[in-house]
Amino acid sequence: MLTTAKRTTLAFTVFAMFFGAGNLIFPVFLAFQSGGDFPLAFSGFALSAIGLPILALLASMKAGGLEELARRVSPAFSKVFTVVVYLAIGPCLAIPRTASTSHEMVALATGMDSAIARFVYCALFFLLAALLARRPERLSNRLGRILSPTLVILIAVLTVGSLTTTAPSLGQWQYASHPLQKGFLEGYQTMDAIAGLVFASIVTLNVKALGVEEGMKKECTIASVAGGMLILLIYCALALIGLCAHSFMTEASTGAEILSLTASVLFPAFGDKLIAVVFILACFNTCTGLLSSCSQYFSKAFPVLSRDMWLLVFAIVSLILANTGLERMISISAPVLEVIYPVAVTLMVLAFLPREKAKGCTYKLAAAAATLSSLVSTLTGMKFLWLIPTVIFTLVGLILDNRSGKGWPQKNK
Repeated sequence: MLTTAKRTTLAFTVFAMFFGAGNLIFPVFLAFQSGGDFPLAFSGFALSAIGLPILALLASMKAGGLEELARRVSPAFSKVFTVVVYLAIGPCLAIPRTASTSHEMVALATGMDSAIARFVYCALFFLLAALLARRPERLSNRLGRILSPTLVILIAVLTVGSLTTTAPSLGQWQYASHPLQKGFLEGYQTMDAIAGLVFASIVTLNVKALGVEEGMKKECTIASVAGGMLILLIYCALALIGLCAHSFMTEASTGAEILSLTASVLFPAFGDKLIAVVFILACFNTCTGLLSSCSQYFSKAFPVLSRDMWLLVFAIVSLILANTGLERMISISAPVLEVIYPVAVTLMVLAFLPREKAKGCTYKLAAAAATLSSLVSTLTGMKFLWLIPTVIFTLVGLILDNRSGKGWPQKNK
């Protein structure tokens, strides 16, 4: 059994990997916009932005990893789906975006916005992240004990400063119609559940590295839930910043704008530098977790390259995309992410069904329905169009499975 201190470190590690730039700005902007419907809107947001990712983390751990979970559909599907997920959430989208997003805040604070400055920043960013990611089992030492607590302290400084300088107030009412549903949709669009599926292996490694031999499942669950509670706490703090911002601004287009102005109002001499450091830490932590997860998986799935070599490849590709073709890559990978996200959520939910009930037919029909209907959802812009057909085909699969008794595809030995 781990001590409270070690469990706290693991919780900070989980928080660090999930908490990127998007997680910084979404709750601030939601609180600023939702007005008197803030409690309902925030509840919906927390349900999808925290609940889904933590459930995904637990589902992936329960199944033995994303590839093993997807293998319940078929071995071929498992390989293709897992590779697409890792590429979409890793070097093709999220990893290069961590550097480009944090650089934008640095450029605002320092004025260094030239192409050379951007390249040097991104190169240093990925170099340091890759160095930390080389030892995924030690991320709890680096992220959980140092970087993540530092980020939390800086957010606390902004929150306390906001509360002592101004009072929270209700402004615009942009969520007057169906605030709970709109908040849920905002959280859903973070698509962090996919991150939960890929981070499971890293969390497990860090729990093992702390000397856990018995009770592994229990400690992984505690780390995941505690990490989710920490994310909720920080979301509440950021929401308070959004509510307090009404005292000095009447409108805003993004959460980043609110955070930047808040920091400048509270700390005129260094507010822009403070918010830049906050974004750097948030993006760096997520980047390190993603680089570690991607290189870990690809070194096992495609052992032609070692983990360090895959890490180098992903860092170089991300550096190139962050400086040249990021927008085009986002235009390709973002729709792909929108298609695979419903499939990931479906697999996550199925993982919690009893094994004797949900077997081969259930997984095959549910995955097929989620894939095809999510294609239509992406093309039409109707985010939850995939939900009804997926539920229907899942129920059909459950009926067929319980009549036939057919099990899951087994991994080749």
